[in-house]
Amino acid sequence: MDGLKLILDGIKEGDKNGGPTELAKILTNSLIACNGFNKKDLIKRYHHWWNTDAFDTGPTFAMVFHKVSQGITIENAVIQVNNQLDGATAGCAPVHRIAPLAGFSIIPTNNLIDYAKQEASITHFHPDAGNCSAVMVLLCRYLIEGFSWNETKKLVSENTELKDTWKKVINADLNNGGYVLDVMHSAIYFLNNENSLQKSLDFAGPANYCPVIVGIIENINKNIEKKVF
Repeated sequence: MDGLKLILDGIKEGDKNGGPTELAKILTNSLIACNGFNKKDLIKRYHHWWNTDAFDTGPTFAMVFHKVSQGITIENAVIQVNNQLDGATAGCAPVHRIAPLAGFSIIPTNNLIDYAKQEASITHFHPDAGNCSAVMVLLCRYLIEGFSWNETKKLVSENTELKDTWKKVINADLNNGGYVLDVMHSAIYFLNNENSLQKSLDFAGPANYCPVIVGIIENINKNIEKKVF
């Protein structure tokens, strides 16, 4: 089954507030229109959405594109928002929206980390945001390629660029807050157990942070044909 469709179907299962689904659709449309990742095109599309019917964007996205709408460059807006928030720009919004990158098969796997970090940097200055987006996109790509969940986690944990971030994720806290390391940790906790999506939804509360990740990964893992070695 098509990996991109599995991702978009999965995000709808886990996303109960709507913003991550819309942002993932915008990224998907940009990937298709540009036949790959194009940061400038994506910024224009995010900005257009902000100026029209944006909702549930997350505070960092909202602050950045509010400044962009006032004529501030995207680069300066991101830095200003990071300063305003005293560096607290390691939220989970980039992880929520990045998965379609993994489903766009024309993009080589070895380019995904760089693109995921570039995409996160559109709104979130803190490196944890970009690094966790890279973890998310590789988890999705390896599952789409047919690796098992345990094999996929092992591959990411051994990746030279991401192994330190993976350790941070594993050592983070199980809670329903929006700090990206905790969100990833909580999602992986539920994905390692049965009935992962429903349990994550019960746990997450109205902010609904980790179920977006759980919905995507669970849907890929359940529906993709596994490799036979």
